[in-house]
Amino acid sequence: MGEAKQKSRKREDILLGEARCIYCANPAETIEHMPPRGMFRGRWRPSAMEFGSCRDCNEATRGADAVAALFARTHPDYADTSWQTLEMMNLISAVDAYAPGIREEMSAPGKSQYEWGRRGSRVLQRVVRVHADGPLVQANLCAFGAKLAMALYREHIGAPLPLDGAVWCQSALNAGMTPEALDGRLKILPLFDTLRQGEFNVQEQFAYRYNCDNRATLGAVAQFHRGLWITLFASCEPRIVALISEPKFVALPASALFRPGELRKSLAPHAKIII
Repeated sequence: MGEAKQKSRKREDILLGEARCIYCANPAETIEHMPPRGMFRGRWRPSAMEFGSCRDCNEATRGADAVAALFARTHPDYADTSWQTLEMMNLISAVDAYAPGIREEMSAPGKSQYEWGRRGSRVLQRVVRVHADGPLVQANLCAFGAKLAMALYREHIGAPLPLDGAVWCQSALNAGMTPEALDGRLKILPLFDTLRQGEFNVQEQFAYRYNCDNRATLGAVAQFHRGLWITLFASCEPRIVALISEPKFVALPASALFRPGELRKSLAPHAKIII
């Protein structure tokens, strides 16, 4: 059999193995790679964590994927000639196409400032600090975090998050995840994983610590490159859903609560869907 037919059969197997879209109640029609290919150097990712999703969810969240991939490569230690910085140039085009308004929001007065800082072990130099706290950036990063939460739930629980379940997620950009905050979260997350294919793995580009009861609840902290951190909980256990729905969680900076089926609605004012 040719390679195309082998890939086709694999795609059919993935779709047949899904009860529904991992993000909503619609039937699974397309293959969702989570994290997406754009998150990895040269778009090369191991063949793992591939799920069935509906076409609407897949296409409507392209902007969230592009925004997350852009910020994951944003770090003051990356030189102007680093592969991360060079790939950012291509990602900006994707952000403009699928998440319009992001660049305008980030370039608004008061969103960036020059300051002195170090790049790696080099001497002090002027760097630009960007405050990526606008509503468009946060909407897209929260949607990406919710996608990741539902994908990890499907990966480790073995079924899509039930429609009465919920996910809570919070994003942090490069220095925004302090060692103290990270240490506190890792104490309850003893397991480690990444994407692997044979002996090759991408843990320097994507890795996560997690805990899971193998039944109804998963918690994780994921790191993408050195620029983006996502803390998440996903559960269909009523007690946990009630906990993560409390105002003290939902009101935390850069955080959001989602239920299956709400991804497209959260991005509807901003998403550009290609049919």
